[in-house]
Amino acid sequence: MRGVSLHVPEGAFLAIVGPSGSGKTTLIKVLAGLLKPQRGSVVLFGQSACNGVDTQLRRQIGYIPQQLGLVRGITALENVLLGALGRMPGVGPLLGVFPKEQVERAFEYLAFLGIEHKAHEKVYCLSGGERQRVAIARTLLQKPKIVFADEFVSDLDLPRAAQILHAMRELGRREGVAFVINLHEISLVQEMGEQVIVLKDGDLLRPEPAQPMTFAFAREVLA
Repeated sequence: MRGVSLHVPEGAFLAIVGPSGSGKTTLIKVLAGLLKPQRGSVVLFGQSACNGVDTQLRRQIGYIPQQLGLVRGITALENVLLGALGRMPGVGPLLGVFPKEQVERAFEYLAFLGIEHKAHEKVYCLSGGERQRVAIARTLLQKPKIVFADEFVSDLDLPRAAQILHAMRELGRREGVAFVINLHEISLVQEMGEQVIVLKDGDLLRPEPAQPMTFAFAREVLA
């Protein structure tokens, strides 16, 4: 990647778009502190993330991989509760015993995302869209300040993917959480009406000086 510079404010919803192989996944992992940049710097909440992140900083960062990282053999609710493990003392959570307030919070997220009725179903019984929602709820139960998501809606049809992204945006606004999301389909970004950056062949593409970034520009350079 070359010439990439960006700032993500609190509660922002930033989309990174570009064709396959453009560097989107690499950028997401560098921003999340999962990969070390060869040059430049990454600062998360005032701390350098160039050499990885410590436990305290990691708790403020949510990450949703393309394959979601769910445990297929346990229920949707149990998967969501895994998001609270890093903040729960004692052995209770390791044995599947969580405080009442955490369980209620997990149900609240599932309800907001429209799948509370699936809470006690095993993940392998859920549809792709339902699994996406479980992954979002699990990440939010972690109480992050920023969430990085790597093309995790790429396997969904456009209407379902747009529905998931709208739910994420609303949750982000409500919780004050910033989202940085890799997207392959430019029409999804247009639906969101939020900040967008365009990557192509490892370069951050920009309009002419003094011209705003527009979806028309993004469509043109990605055509």
